[in-house]
Amino acid sequence: MKTLFKAALLSLLFLPNLQAEEKKTINILSVNDMHASIEHFPKLAYIVDSIRKNDPDVLILSAGDNRTGNPLNDRYEDPSYPMTALMNAVGFNGSAIGNHEFDATVSGFRSQSNQSNFKYICANIEPNDTLKINVQPFKFFERNGVKIGVLGIIQRGTNGLPDTHPNNIKGIKFYPEEETIAKYKWMREQCDVLILLTHCGYEADVEFAKKFPYFDLIIGGHSHTKVEGVDLHNGVLVTQTENKLKYVSHTQIEVENNKVVNKTTKLLPVKKSKNTVASIQAMVDKFSDNKELQRPVVMIDEDLTTFNELGYLLCDGLQKMTDADIAIQNFGGIRYGEFPKGNMTVNDLLRLDPFGNEAVMYELTGEELKSLLIDCRLHDEDRSPVISGAKYEITIDKKNKQKVKGLKLYQENGKPFDMKRVYKVVVNSYIASICDFPHERDEKSLFKVCSDMLMEYLENQKHVNYKGKDTVKEIIK
Repeated sequence: MKTLFKAALLSLLFLPNLQAEEKKTINILSVNDMHASIEHFPKLAYIVDSIRKNDPDVLILSAGDNRTGNPLNDRYEDPSYPMTALMNAVGFNGSAIGNHEFDATVSGFRSQSNQSNFKYICANIEPNDTLKINVQPFKFFERNGVKIGVLGIIQRGTNGLPDTHPNNIKGIKFYPEEETIAKYKWMREQCDVLILLTHCGYEADVEFAKKFPYFDLIIGGHSHTKVEGVDLHNGVLVTQTENKLKYVSHTQIEVENNKVVNKTTKLLPVKKSKNTVASIQAMVDKFSDNKELQRPVVMIDEDLTTFNELGYLLCDGLQKMTDADIAIQNFGGIRYGEFPKGNMTVNDLLRLDPFGNEAVMYELTGEELKSLLIDCRLHDEDRSPVISGAKYEITIDKKNKQKVKGLKLYQENGKPFDMKRVYKVVVNSYIASICDFPHERDEKSLFKVCSDMLMEYLENQKHVNYKGKDTVKEIIK
């Protein structure tokens, strides 16, 4: 009897130690909106390898927009192959689909996804079977005896489609984000850790956390938000790493007895890191060997420090090359907001306007032009478009940024605008595809690529100065 009592006592004494041994830490590295920043991959690879030494099973995920932003990648003979090859070499395990994954059309994304050693994960997309895109709605992983579920979601704009040219996604259906997420609640019972991998933007991720608190972690992208530290919403950890591989998020999730008991995350700097992996650097050097892209196009005489200054540069070239009265550029199509004085190369120009959109000409009255500007803002995530050949003042409701309370047009010199006159207004084909506004005359495609025309214009200028060029005034009230 005493022997049985001692055995029972010993078993109770050792029980806490047995429970402690069951606590497991899962390491997750995540990035988003890399936008073909292949130059930073040798640094990313070093960080991954450093963590992999301590945890060979580290899970590596991307929240989408892996491509678009670097001509070395986007204009490669097989579009986006450099990014795919580098992601394979680093050992990515999965990726959300970003809206820019379709910038090389469905065939480009098919090639990109089918060459990937990892899966593209997206639940609210339904490709036609004949498209043969390598995508699945969710994926389960197992790490150190812990089962991890990952559900993917892509954003949809006001037209119900991701933010890309509609012609790029023919044959694909997209379904409402929240409605889709709700259908996969069953995943919670099938895994120990549940992750929502989204390309919907930070604000949407916070709403997802409020409505679907059974997720442990939301890894997001699209809004290029830098989320520092432990950002909890309704108990759900939300993380995002800004863009262009400035950072990688290192999340650690502790699991005990099949339950998440703790979760932390921190941003690790990539762009500013000094350590690299030689084999990955050799790959990048090979992909970067393109002398034509380094050719100078024009001298920028003063530092450009705003998106509107660079947007005006885009508009000015388009306006002059098409003999239009007015040119309009959607804000989201201006891909960086600062440029130092000095030579702008072919590579710099194509990074600024990487989409290959064609020019489209409208004939619009002043009132129709106002409608186009307001509609463009609405369909470009409430960002006011840049304009040359005119200027405007737009008043936004401070309680609802989607509501425009008024818009006044002026000539660029500030004089009154003739609202009854018909103007030749040139835009890119993306604007023409997303905007639906009343206008009497049909638009016409010029069948010329905007970036090609801009390059020709700037080459003939030799020097340009767009410092202080801002034709848009926003008033919030």
